[in-house]
Amino acid sequence: MTNWSNVEHLCGIVVHPAKARSADAVAAVRRATRRRGWPEPVVRETTAESSGAEQVGELLALGVDRLVAVGGDGTVRDVAAALSRSGEAADRVALGVVPTGTANLWSRTVGLHGLSLDAASEVAVDGPVRDTDLAWVTVTRADGTTLDHDVAVVAGIGMDAEAFAATQERHKEHLGWAAYFAALGRRAIGDPTAVTVRLDGREAEPELVRTVLVGNCRVLPLGLPLMRSASMTDGRLDVLVVAPRTLLGWAGVALGVLTRRRGRWTGMRTHRTRHVQLDLARPTAVHVDGDPVGEAVSVELGVTPGAVLVRSPAPAKRPVGAPPDAERVLADPTPESLAQALQRPGRWTSGHAHEQLVHDAFLALEGRDLTRFKSLLGSGRDHRDLEHLVFDVVDDEGLRADILDHIRTQAATVDVPDLHVLSDIDDTLRCALHDKRYPRGTVYPGVVALYRALDAGHAADPESPGDLTFVTARPMDPAGLIEQHTRRGLGELGLPPHSVLSGTFGGLRNHDAMAGAKIENFRRFRALMPETHVVFVGDSGQGDIEVGRRMLEADPEAVRLVLIHDVVDTPPAQRDALRDEGIVLVDSPVTGAIEAHAVGLVSDSGLASVTDAAERELTRIEWDSPGQRDATTSLVERDLARARTLAIGTPPAP
Repeated sequence: MTNWSNVEHLCGIVVHPAKARSADAVAAVRRATRRRGWPEPVVRETTAESSGAEQVGELLALGVDRLVAVGGDGTVRDVAAALSRSGEAADRVALGVVPTGTANLWSRTVGLHGLSLDAASEVAVDGPVRDTDLAWVTVTRADGTTLDHDVAVVAGIGMDAEAFAATQERHKEHLGWAAYFAALGRRAIGDPTAVTVRLDGREAEPELVRTVLVGNCRVLPLGLPLMRSASMTDGRLDVLVVAPRTLLGWAGVALGVLTRRRGRWTGMRTHRTRHVQLDLARPTAVHVDGDPVGEAVSVELGVTPGAVLVRSPAPAKRPVGAPPDAERVLADPTPESLAQALQRPGRWTSGHAHEQLVHDAFLALEGRDLTRFKSLLGSGRDHRDLEHLVFDVVDDEGLRADILDHIRTQAATVDVPDLHVLSDIDDTLRCALHDKRYPRGTVYPGVVALYRALDAGHAADPESPGDLTFVTARPMDPAGLIEQHTRRGLGELGLPPHSVLSGTFGGLRNHDAMAGAKIENFRRFRALMPETHVVFVGDSGQGDIEVGRRMLEADPEAVRLVLIHDVVDTPPAQRDALRDEGIVLVDSPVTGAIEAHAVGLVSDSGLASVTDAAERELTRIEWDSPGQRDATTSLVERDLARARTLAIGTPPAP
């Protein structure tokens, strides 16, 4: 800072005198004011009986227009809360902070960590000002009494709070943050607590957890990420639930912290919300900004947006680790530029930077642009597609919830839904397992033309990419190698642009598990593409009938047609019963095209293209035996004859 104003400002300092570096910090603030030619700051020390609120009142009464808190997170909390309730002064006096505590989580979150006392003092007395949120918590004890507390950075229940309660001040003075981690480690083995976590009033079920943290704190000491989407300026609280199921599960928690992952194997998940209600099955330890406040059977937390003005370093223009052109891409977003940026992760130096850009990219687009963007991602050349970006790259559930909420809101603005084809692969696209009518590996005659006819016959934009998705129970390994192998095999067949939704290794146990994996993929697909209608194409040999049935139950308005390739000779009576449910069994892609044409999903020309392709491709098959050739050719020619007899050019039946 070189161009200081000639206006004199009176600075007030509220200091926790017991902190080791507090005297040096006050001296640094004095130097900062002297360099500007301001009067000497007015200093007020906290005491055991008065931790900051009274001191703030005294300083404001003296006319200070600069306020600096020197101490740890507890001092910052009390000073910030008192300033936020000071009436008119809260709109003109900004709070600066010079951290001298043990963890200094507030300062780490706002970007002061690593600054020298002099550098922090420069920001504290004359840095950029921004509105900052504060949280509040109401603690209900077992006897029904309640206590209210302000929250600056984080409140928590369970093992975390027990560790704070067990950490003595003298240990913190000698060991710093390590004293807290030592106490935390001693509590890794213990009984979990049954907690019901209600977010914004939504119903929830009790679950066994070790710790729940709520607040705006992004990192732990050593820079370990806690809640990476946490912000003091977004009007929301971030919630971290730590629930390892076994002792070995703590290894997943540790790896999750170090690798910045959440969900799945880590035993951790995060949420973003405005209000949290924690109902505890038994009295459980609670802390507020690291200060123990006793035990509770219920904890309620909320946020007050923009409660206090705070001086902090200027925010970075792009996520840490982002490439230099990230700001340019987001400043003038197009579906094409954003899709290209997201599908080149090698340009990113940190996972969080990529995760944040995924979030920002989705929220930068609306309406049809957002739909096209998702289609471009879905038709990518490798496993880094739409589903991978939202459900794997973005593992912070708070950021993911923002994306899915935006997708759902924008879907309501799309007037004409596209038709999206969800298809199985084995025995649906090509002969693989149960179908004995064709040589193994045969791509069914006319099936690729059927996919193209479905894609073009109903789409609002027939040329839009990504309207075909293969839903498979085949697992996705961390490197995407299995899915890449699947994609390479599909890429040689002349299919329209498509994506792949993979399953898990657990989904390979049996047909029920396979069906469950495909249903989960369907749920994910509907969350990502709620503006589309769906045709599901499967086969009768691997649980796809049940998949189609559950799709219809889950979203009957969106699922326009369920086509099941019959590879096990289902009896006619059972076929009729399934048709009554909305599940149509067909013997060939030609019959599938006839059924889709009858309900207006395939055009006249589309039906003709499937018929021509099936007739042409049937002659190219190298059969295993004459008997196989004759039986299957007779079946397909029967369907071809039926297709030719349709009155081409007449409107389809309702």
